[in-house]
Amino acid sequence: MTERRIGFEERIAAKASADLESLSLQEKIAVSLGRLKSQRGTTNKELADKLGVSEAYISQVTRAMRDLKVSTLDKMTREWDVPIEELITITKDDLDRIAASHSRRRKKKSAATVTP
Repeated sequence: MTERRIGFEERIAAKASADLESLSLQEKIAVSLGRLKSQRGTTNKELADKLGVSEAYISQVTRAMRDLKVSTLDKMTREWDVPIEELITITKDDLDRIAASHSRRRKKKSAATVTP
């Protein structure tokens, strides 16, 4: 029996459906970072370049696979001119966005596995 690897969106959706407060700080930052990147039309590469970190590091942070350094968090709040609270606050809209994205990916994946 093989264990299926659970993706970030699926983990967040499952935890958040139970209770928003069950999300870790790492997960809250990842969700907020996704929202802010989307609002600003910023890629991981662009953000990494502005913050002086690697694209791989930002990618891991946005998937809640790695902690965000306090110094990088500070640079991010200054770069985007947002209070730190905006990077750790999750809204219902964030969860709806994640659920919709997860649903689209699941449909796309199932369509790709259907053989003609």
